[in-house]
Amino acid sequence: MVCTTADGTSESHPSLKLTSCVLLLFFSVSATIFTEASKLEDGTYPYNTFVIPCAVEAMKLVASSALFVRERVARGESQTRLGFTIRGFAAYAFPAFCYFVSNNCMFYIIWYLGASTFQIMNNLKVLSTGVFMRVFLNRKLSWMQWRALIMLVIGCMVTRLGAETGEGRHVVDQSFFAGYTLVLVSAVASGAGGAFSEQLLKAKGTEQQKLNGREDSIHWKNMQLYMFGMIFGLVSLRMDAKSESLARQNLFEGFNGFAYATVATLAICGLLVSFILKYLDNVAKCFCAALSMLCVALLDSAMKHETIPLRVVLGMLLTGLALEQYSLS
Repeated sequence: MVCTTADGTSESHPSLKLTSCVLLLFFSVSATIFTEASKLEDGTYPYNTFVIPCAVEAMKLVASSALFVRERVARGESQTRLGFTIRGFAAYAFPAFCYFVSNNCMFYIIWYLGASTFQIMNNLKVLSTGVFMRVFLNRKLSWMQWRALIMLVIGCMVTRLGAETGEGRHVVDQSFFAGYTLVLVSAVASGAGGAFSEQLLKAKGTEQQKLNGREDSIHWKNMQLYMFGMIFGLVSLRMDAKSESLARQNLFEGFNGFAYATVATLAICGLLVSFILKYLDNVAKCFCAALSMLCVALLDSAMKHETIPLRVVLGMLLTGLALEQYSLS
């Protein structure tokens, strides 16, 4: 449970923190599997992928609004802080844009590289997170921690050893370049957005709230973040060529059950990440991402009735060792 201390600040029970991490692991794996399953047999998406992030932000905004109203009713308006400044509100635009970029990259990375490789390469965001935690949170990593991050990068690169070659090599090379370019963009965006979001979520708020020992509700902060997320999503839909024809029909044209499941699971992941950033930190979020990588790799091979490639096993091993060293140091 989330309880309120004598000075008005919020704390979370340790068991709830652990539960949130386990749930994030489960829904992260589910989101990746559902995204892969929503594709057609030729590997293309039957729907406009720009609709997914926009729908996810809308779902998170509705959920956060409902939770905020419930909190105000349960605790009373005087105990539920709602601070607002133009500058503070505008600050949420930056992480919202970063998450928007990262979420859109996910679909194309899975398309070019596959679900398992996406989850493994997605751990590059740990490296960018370490950099941006220094920039936004003033947390300096030790040399042992940086060594662990370097080991993690090596483990990610190992997964591409022995990749298939042959017919259609030119297309494969194009997919390789495009996929890994998007991996880099997604890693930078995710790291920057995560570190800055942690700073915003853990901030006390206005000067008056700091003096009173109070802080804004996490749901109110989420509402501001997701509002900007919806704005960026709507802009992308407006600019996307596909949406011109879909606007006359249905934005959810081509959606199947797996696509709707992707929206739901990604929305839940977003809410859980916010909770983890508030009461834990970005490192805990990265651990969950690494564990989801292991699960997806195993499930992906099982569904294809294939043995796990040696390069994937080595990549997972190096990634696990890197995360262990990072946590111990």
